[in-house]
Amino acid sequence: MEEKIICSMNGVSIYGIISILIFVVFFTGMLIWAFTTKASYLNKMGSLPLNGGEKDSNDKLNAE
Repeated sequence: MEEKIICSMNGVSIYGIISILIFVVFFTGMLIWAFTTKASYLNKMGSLPLNGGEKDSNDKLNAE
């Protein structure tokens, strides 16, 4: 039923085009960001889940 209602509306095809354009722009922006980000930043962010977000995880282990 919804399909018949949507198909009967004029100008609905523009929503498909707009959604694809939003996806392409977002995906392209993320690719540009990924390739221009410095490796030191990526290494720092990549190690956060492993050390609990602390600057030096050895201090916490030595204190216990």
